[in-house]
Amino acid sequence: MEASMNEVICPFDFECKFQKADLIALKESENGLLAGKYFYAFNIPGLQYYIKIYPNGDNEQRRGKTVIFLYVNGSKERKITAEFTLSIESANYSKSINYVYEKYVGWGSTCCKTAEFFDSKNKYFVNGEITIKVKGIFKAKRPLIPIISSPISLQWKIKEEILKAKQNNHLYSKPIKVASFSGVEYCFIICQNEIKDGKPPQTFLYLNIEIGKEKKIKAVCDFSIDSANLNVGLECVFEKSEGLGKSLCLTDDLFDPLRRVL
Repeated sequence: MEASMNEVICPFDFECKFQKADLIALKESENGLLAGKYFYAFNIPGLQYYIKIYPNGDNEQRRGKTVIFLYVNGSKERKITAEFTLSIESANYSKSINYVYEKYVGWGSTCCKTAEFFDSKNKYFVNGEITIKVKGIFKAKRPLIPIISSPISLQWKIKEEILKAKQNNHLYSKPIKVASFSGVEYCFIICQNEIKDGKPPQTFLYLNIEIGKEKKIKAVCDFSIDSANLNVGLECVFEKSEGLGKSLCLTDDLFDPLRRVL
């Protein structure tokens, strides 16, 4: 499908795998979920999308049902039309969906009742995991003013003994320069014992940007820890050099071998 002069079209085709053991742990939870890997549209700057699965529903109306959503960071300023199909081939499940994302939200369908989802005869799981496939297109209006964008990517490995030795200090990754912008560079910051809103100490991960000569930078990214099946999205605007991010887990959970964060 070709885009018109006023429209950008982005095809997408991906799959997410979730372990049955991780989903069973959420079988009786209220609004418990797992999030898949984050993906980015190659020709729509900053467009981020991913799958969330709720084994026991995302609200009281859908309690007792398994729900699958495609999340997209749409907005009123940039409406994203999505035409896509959710499918689980092993269970012969397929659902076609059209939706306009006017905010950062998920949209999808009820897969089946929770009890049916975990019943082996329904074949949602193969060798202890479920594979959800998503295929479709995104449509967005072409911006009147061209947007300068640059992909960012950073892998950071930290030894456990270093984290334990620096529990009360901030740790910084090596900075990376962004060639498309004047004097801009970024890095990660990890803070292990932050206390906010009276909650127990948490471990936060921040994207730190030195904005150089730029006045404003919008960043869309995600933090992922494969060993813990953890994916956390971030969308924020930097108007000064600083670090912005999200909580990864409670600090006590960071070193808990059952959590598999390390």
